Amino acid sequence: MLRRVGFLPLVLLLVVFAGCSRCGKEAAGPADSPRGVSRYLPRTAQAAVVIDDLGTLGEKLARFQNLKVASFVAQLQNFPSAERYVSAVMRQVGVDLRSRKALEDAGIDPKRGAGAAFLGGTQAVSVIGVKDADKLKTTFATFARTRLGATEEQDTKVDAGRLVTFNRPGSTTPLLGMLFLKHDLVLLSAGASVARLPELAALPEEQSLAKEPVLEASLKRLAGDRDFHVWLPGGSGLLPAGTVQGITFTGHIEERAVTLRADAPWPDTQASLAALESKGGESLTGWLPQDSFLVARYRGDPAQLDGVWPYLAGSQVTRAVQNAGFDVKTEVLDNLKPGMVFALSLSPTVNLSSGMPDLDLRRTNPFRFVNLVALAEVKDVAKGQATLDKVPGFAGGFGAKVEPTDMSGQKAYLTSYRAGEGAHFALSKDGKLVLAGPRARLESTLASLAQPAGAGPVSEDLKAVGKDAALVVLLDLRRLSDAVKALPSAAWGIGGFAIKATTVRWLDATDDLRAVTLALSRKDKALQAEVSLRLTPAPAGTTTTTTPATP
Repeated sequence: MLRRVGFLPLVLLLVVFAGCSRCGKEAAGPADSPRGVSRYLPRTAQAAVVIDDLGTLGEKLARFQNLKVASFVAQLQNFPSAERYVSAVMRQVGVDLRSRKALEDAGIDPKRGAGAAFLGGTQAVSVIGVKDADKLKTTFATFARTRLGATEEQDTKVDAGRLVTFNRPGSTTPLLGMLFLKHDLVLLSAGASVARLPELAALPEEQSLAKEPVLEASLKRLAGDRDFHVWLPGGSGLLPAGTVQGITFTGHIEERAVTLRADAPWPDTQASLAALESKGGESLTGWLPQDSFLVARYRGDPAQLDGVWPYLAGSQVTRAVQNAGFDVKTEVLDNLKPGMVFALSLSPTVNLSSGMPDLDLRRTNPFRFVNLVALAEVKDVAKGQATLDKVPGFAGGFGAKVEPTDMSGQKAYLTSYRAGEGAHFALSKDGKLVLAGPRARLESTLASLAQPAGAGPVSEDLKAVGKDAALVVLLDLRRLSDAVKALPSAAWGIGGFAIKATTVRWLDATDDLRAVTLALSRKDKALQAEVSLRLTPAPAGTTTTTTPATP
């Protein structure tokens, strides 16, 4: 069973030890140790990972063992629980990363953080704090001997400090190396990159991550707590030249959420970033259906979306609109107020007997599976109605048929295309534009607009998400799960009772995953994003304390 996780230990040793000083500030320690471990991470790296406190992060990650989904995944690997699976990995690593005491007993100083830089190809280097050099050398010697078969050890004095390497008998090529530096830090590497340790130890400070101006500016903009951050420089590796100067990610782990934030200096004109400047606007979410599992809200100025709508509409619609001489910006976008909303809910008549649907809308009608409602408010009702009257004239250009009709005194437009019903639309007398499908959803939405707004589908625990962001997307996993569980067996086709039972077991195993949220905005001259996985905490009385795994 342990062979199943045998490939993980070396990865954990060289990648999990990825960090820097506390929150980008100088690490606690000697005054002549500037910027902590980030001082030894090269700016030329293709990517770098930094952890503020290795002990704190390990203790937080240990909480995930109590999630149902973690135990479910562990059982797929033939382990009885997530705790047993992680403990098996920790025994092979030789250091229990979940326990601050275990890290210290291994000779590591967790509070100094840790860092890793990926240099290209298979080369990487890590930096960690040293609490006891002899214990740390023993820890890595044990790992090298038992996991890599490297039983021979070389201990050499070099200009930068003390270089210790481990190799197999009869070989002069080290498999693992560690260079003990001043300031109680050690550089770690494996394979071909061991030869680069002295070079990295002598790295001038201005060539290190500690002096990366784009990263420093991004971290200042990314306010809030963080446990780690990741730096991807532009012009190499994952970000080719001509894209952005670099992207900075920060991560924060809490009991109820795991949040990843990103910041990137905007490479285009500031005018092109104006679409992500929040303008507020009346909230229309109170008129969205209560059963919506996906809700999006755009609080920017719709007039700034002129360069975006062709990507959203697709090439066929864009060509038809342009060929008709229809100006989307003046006819539509300039007449919309900030505050547009969009929602999806599971269709009560969905049929899953044929498996997952083809996502090509030309072949599959989406309203067989979901219901759609989108709402916006227009500035000029007469102009808005005149614009809608023009749509039937050019809809045929993108393969659709749009026909005006009367719904209880309300003028509406019904859309159809080769795959069936399309998205229907209407403009209420008080200026609320509705796009909905199928027809029953349009009718119910128009009826609800005649009433005061309700509470809306967004749960109380999610209402504060991205309150200052221009674009917010909320995926309520709990509501989606409940909707799937409520489907009748007939929705699953022949043998549906068995398929439904299996699906419900999967959903029950993941019901501590509460929601996924996304927020997009601008800050100064940068684009910022926040993605968060919301969790349902373990029941009261459940312990997250982990007994360190004995190597």
